[in-house]
Amino acid sequence: MSGRDRLIHWLDSERERQLAFLRAFTRIDTCNPPGDTTEAADLFCSFLDDEGIGHRTEAPRAANPNLISSFAGTGNGHHLVLNGHLDVFPVGDASRWSRSPLSGDIVDGRVHGRGTVDMKCGTTALLFVHAYLHRLREELPGRVTLTVVSDEETGGRWGSDWLVKNCAAEVLGDCVLNTEPSGVQTVRFGEKSIYWLRFRIAVPGGHSAYPHTSPSANKIAASLIKDLEAIEALAPEEPEVVRCTLDRPDVRTAIDQSLGAGAAGVVRRVSVNIGVMQGGVKINMLPAECVLDVDFRLPVGLSRASLLKAVQAIVARHPAVSCEELLAGGPEANYSDPTHEMVGHLVRNAAQRLGYEPKPIVSLGGTDTRFWRVAGVPAFVYGCSPAGMGGIDESVSIEEFHHVLSVHALSAWDYLTGVTRG
Repeated sequence: MSGRDRLIHWLDSERERQLAFLRAFTRIDTCNPPGDTTEAADLFCSFLDDEGIGHRTEAPRAANPNLISSFAGTGNGHHLVLNGHLDVFPVGDASRWSRSPLSGDIVDGRVHGRGTVDMKCGTTALLFVHAYLHRLREELPGRVTLTVVSDEETGGRWGSDWLVKNCAAEVLGDCVLNTEPSGVQTVRFGEKSIYWLRFRIAVPGGHSAYPHTSPSANKIAASLIKDLEAIEALAPEEPEVVRCTLDRPDVRTAIDQSLGAGAAGVVRRVSVNIGVMQGGVKINMLPAECVLDVDFRLPVGLSRASLLKAVQAIVARHPAVSCEELLAGGPEANYSDPTHEMVGHLVRNAAQRLGYEPKPIVSLGGTDTRFWRVAGVPAFVYGCSPAGMGGIDESVSIEEFHHVLSVHALSAWDYLTGVTRG
């Protein structure tokens, strides 16, 4: 039996073990905030120990450990990095859930619990990919490195960003695979930039019966919001390979199918979300202060500097408004070559199981792959459907979980062995 055939055998014969691990992982609280992932990291370490795979921990903050597990095959070859995260969104009001947010229950072919979609199913899949490739290391050239990180949900400063900056020799590699929820109809080769700004409006304020004595901070905020929405008309200068890919009708259709009707247009423009608005003290008082926290998502081809210039021009029209960055120094919108050989492997292996080819797209949301792309390493995302991500009664399809695991395992094998299949 060939190495690839043995890989397929394990993918099929160990499904119960794969599912059991995902359910155990789901039952561990890794909500961020607060972000303590030590128990989950211990679960992963125990699995690696059982498989006889070496690993170590990098923990710039004690409650946010990051795992690195790396092994060499035989001879020279590609260095493939697998990247997933432990932390998940907060639960919110648990009383609104149909069952415990940490249940790991199986109902209607789905595993239920917070973070099952984003991204406990994906990180579990990569753990098993790493283990299966390790079993075949005598037949693999090159190197495989698994990075399982904390702090993804709050920006990655102590997770992937920290590893890329402080452990580059170990974790950069030649290519990165990530299993964030993308929808099985698409392979993500790039993502928009996240840019958060806080706007503060300060005026004297006063009694609402005397509006001639002071402007209203809330009214100024309303005018500012209308002006900020105009930023959505800024046109990006897309690189040709991105433009040609996103212009394809089949790609536009896949984006809408995966992310919802209208998403194909949002991928290529700025989005402006007034995430938080706080102003006023009492109904009969003129608000003296209002604060807006605004989430801008920039498409590939539009720089943060260009957006900030447009914002500053708007702020200049409102003397009572000041502006500050909440995520300073973040990465620009980024992309890898959509014709990279790894995209071909992912598309081919997925199509053999789906009956159709997933399409290469740019992501609306952010992932840790941006840290590798900014460092010059091609990085790609293929994962389960994002439906229900972060919502009440979050759950993931077991069928999609096994599908994503198989596609990544076989694509990793093909990439490392240099096999091209028709």
